[in-house]
Amino acid sequence: MAVPELEVPEILAFLQSAEPEMLEAMGETEVIEAFRLAADEVPGYADLLRKRHVDPGTVTDIASFRAHVPVIDKHDIFEPYGIEQLCRHGSLADVKGVLPSSGHSGVFAFSVNTLKNVQNTAKMVDLALEYCVQISRKTTLVVNTYPMGVNIHTALPVANTGVNADIALAIVRKFAPSFEQLVLIGQPLFAKRLVEEGAEHGIDWAAIHANVVTGGEGTAESWRTYISRRVGLKDADRPEGRFVASSMGIGELDLNLFHEIPDTIRIVRTAYHDRALRHALFGEGVEVCPHVFVYYPMRTFIEEIPLPGSPVGELAVSMVSPDIRNPLIRYKTGDRVKIIPYRKLEEILGARGNGMTAPRLHMPVVAVFGRREAVPVRGGAVPAETVKEALFREYDVAAAITGFFKARAARGALKVELQLRPGVRPARRFIRLLDECLAACVPPGVAVQSEFFGYRDYPYPTSYERKYPYIDRKPGA
Repeated sequence: MAVPELEVPEILAFLQSAEPEMLEAMGETEVIEAFRLAADEVPGYADLLRKRHVDPGTVTDIASFRAHVPVIDKHDIFEPYGIEQLCRHGSLADVKGVLPSSGHSGVFAFSVNTLKNVQNTAKMVDLALEYCVQISRKTTLVVNTYPMGVNIHTALPVANTGVNADIALAIVRKFAPSFEQLVLIGQPLFAKRLVEEGAEHGIDWAAIHANVVTGGEGTAESWRTYISRRVGLKDADRPEGRFVASSMGIGELDLNLFHEIPDTIRIVRTAYHDRALRHALFGEGVEVCPHVFVYYPMRTFIEEIPLPGSPVGELAVSMVSPDIRNPLIRYKTGDRVKIIPYRKLEEILGARGNGMTAPRLHMPVVAVFGRREAVPVRGGAVPAETVKEALFREYDVAAAITGFFKARAARGALKVELQLRPGVRPARRFIRLLDECLAACVPPGVAVQSEFFGYRDYPYPTSYERKYPYIDRKPGA
């Protein structure tokens, strides 16, 4: 059954009634067919398979798929092949849109969408919003603050503002009173700025029933706590009616591949406060919670590729829809993940969840820990996600900074340099508070030091237009 052909209420009913094992098996069946079609219809992919001595005819089930189909990345695909070679039948004839990656790695990659795929993506966005904030029952305005070029496909009214705070706030002030709820979508640091400046200019985010959904990069649970307080959410741990949530897309694949729902937010927030549950879900020694997302096995086939010496794997995604013009199969994204099948999640929650139940949607979940990059220091390695958790633990520090920071090694210690918001001056109190939070988050024995810079004195370029490199990769850093 092709679930995207159903209407949103039917899809939700299906996902709540279907056996989890059936949904997972559906994904396995779909990915075999997706691979066969890509091998037959995409010239560049067929060439790659020939060069790697892969006979598509030998791939008949999920075991042979995993054994023979190569795991690829953007360097394997987007560097050697032209875009038409990566499209079905070597053609861009029915292209509706192009979505680029961030270029963060130095190589740009692209997804090429047909009208049908855009419609399917919109339906999946609406499905997520219907389940989370009941858009069929409440008039809803979406304010899309992603950088220009990134559109939100939905049947809802959308105001595309880009990263222009004055425009976004003007739209919120003028239009939000005419709707029953607002969904503010954007990158985390710009969403932080918008929420703060809006409150300072008299916008009552609670009164206009504002929801915040971020993507483009990961956030920390401390960030959710801080933003929830700023928008007037009564309980960040158990969202009811409104929420602060994350979604994850990958430019060369599609938007909103994974997303949070209130059920998974409750789970991760409980794990945030409960070390035993956190370790049971994510692994021994995990002190900073990952994102916990649901995903749709009939839309994407997800794998956890082993990483030597790591308790978690690397994310590989296969897009299974025949409506995608440039399908990517077993495509590594550089994100560290742990897949948690639905029944395994049920088992863990039954043993350690203090009565908490698994999500009503019977989909598997994936814990996303962020990128593989980390700062090597004496006593361990510190990823950007750990620093983010420390930054927002103290409300006063969180309210004083823009969120832009640079992390590097300095004589074996972790050095974190931060940008203060306009009008905020460096203070020793901030250093003491942040150093205490950093020490609580990093591996035992890692020395930490922080430095705050005035808004215009921050020594690194910043931009809301593209992904920000939090880790200093310069030699000697």
